[in-house]
Amino acid sequence: MKEYIIKKLFLLIPTVLAISFLVFAMMHFIPGDPIHLLLGDMYDQRAADELRHEYGLDKPLLVQYVLWLGRLVQGDWGRSIFTHRPVFQDILYRLPISVELIVLSMLLALLISIPAGVISAIRPYTLLDYGAMTVAMLGISMPDFFLGILLFLLFSLTLGWLPVQGYVPITTSLADNLQHMVLPAVALGLARCAIITRLVRASMLEVVRLDYVTTARAKGVVEFLVVNKHALKNALIPTITVVGLQIGFLIGGAIIIEAVFGIPGLGTFGIQGITKRDYQQVQGFILIIALIFLFSNLLVDISYAYFDPRIRYEEKGK
Repeated sequence: MKEYIIKKLFLLIPTVLAISFLVFAMMHFIPGDPIHLLLGDMYDQRAADELRHEYGLDKPLLVQYVLWLGRLVQGDWGRSIFTHRPVFQDILYRLPISVELIVLSMLLALLISIPAGVISAIRPYTLLDYGAMTVAMLGISMPDFFLGILLFLLFSLTLGWLPVQGYVPITTSLADNLQHMVLPAVALGLARCAIITRLVRASMLEVVRLDYVTTARAKGVVEFLVVNKHALKNALIPTITVVGLQIGFLIGGAIIIEAVFGIPGLGTFGIQGITKRDYQQVQGFILIIALIFLFSNLLVDISYAYFDPRIRYEEKGK
């Protein structure tokens, strides 16, 4: 297992380098001049040249990238052109907020979808099964931002049960934090819940027909143990891969949901940078999102190998 993890970590290095170069090059080729936007009505060619020299924008692209990568490794992700704040410092402040939203959304999805999928599978083609699948189809069909706006209008503006917008850190008040995060988490997690429910149901229907499950039942094992000990563990193996893919959708959805609910996470940070064409801020935003996605996939690969030892043996044999 240790060798498998080390191999996966080494494979991440060229991927991270390739992503960092693509992000850097992309920000330099998109239309618009951040220096021009920064100076505004005070634009002067001499002042613009001085600023370009200060930010290193007058050097060749490859030289800029090497210098930027060197600073990146040392923890210097540059400064925002507009706020002059260190980009890495802003990311460190906002990252836990976005991670909290993503984790809450995924936990909510798993806590609902796994029991729902199991119940639908052990009671197939019943009213309960049809009801769960109908709700799942509605969840898949409804975009995150649309559901977020509906929840916001109903529970915050109309009923007044939950705060309208904003964020309260966990360290300040856990209760206030959950009150502010419950609607964004539900809006972001419902579609994931629907997808995982359908997958768990399909996997369970396949597993419960296998010989070892039939043998366990023939030996008189209690149905609860047959389902939870024998069937569910193997049925969850395909679900792990899908959960990893859904993390990518959660990251993308969180950007919009944070804007809807006024949460100061990475999403609002990225949108502000894109709006102002602050390439230092946008570079940091895209890079951290890519790193989160890569490492979440790494965790999924490790989890998959843990639950299915055949993966480790296949990798070892290559």
